[in-house]
Amino acid sequence: MEEIIKICTLILISSVKFAFGPSFAYLDAGNDFTFLEANFYSILGGMIGVIVFMFFSDWLMTVVYKIKTYFFRRKKKRQLFSKPMADVEGDLEIHYQYVSKLMPPKTIFSKRTRRMVRLWNKHGLVGLAALTPIIFSIPIGTFIMSRMEKNKKKILFYMFISITCWSLLLTTILHLTHVKSLHEIF
Repeated sequence: MEEIIKICTLILISSVKFAFGPSFAYLDAGNDFTFLEANFYSILGGMIGVIVFMFFSDWLMTVVYKIKTYFFRRKKKRQLFSKPMADVEGDLEIHYQYVSKLMPPKTIFSKRTRRMVRLWNKHGLVGLAALTPIIFSIPIGTFIMSRMEKNKKKILFYMFISITCWSLLLTTILHLTHVKSLHEIF
């Protein structure tokens, strides 16, 4: 039972912050995992995280949009025209004034969207997938990739390659340093 808890913990850690998964397998789990097990569970956890965050990012965006519209609808609405003014002398006339100059221009790009576009233009899907497991974390990188690239099979493919390479690299480094330290003890 204790081993199942360690495996599930390794998978969950790898699905959110991948860089901590292999280090958990060697340092925190008490050397319970072999080299292949640490790689397998880290890759499995990373890919579960990619799948979950990729397919639920659309749902998350609709929830965020609904929350934004609910709370920002309470703000004072921007008006194109002033409140009606009635002219009661003689025939009844209602006058409106056009107040579009008072409305601030609608921003198409915010600082956040500019950063995302700059990151995408600089690195693209391959570069972003390579940096995601270590630098951005799987939820953030997958969310950005799913916003920019609509082909989910491409995202899964590049993320699988990236997660596999990073897992092999990290577990190899940790395995060699861990084995070296054991040899120094004996």
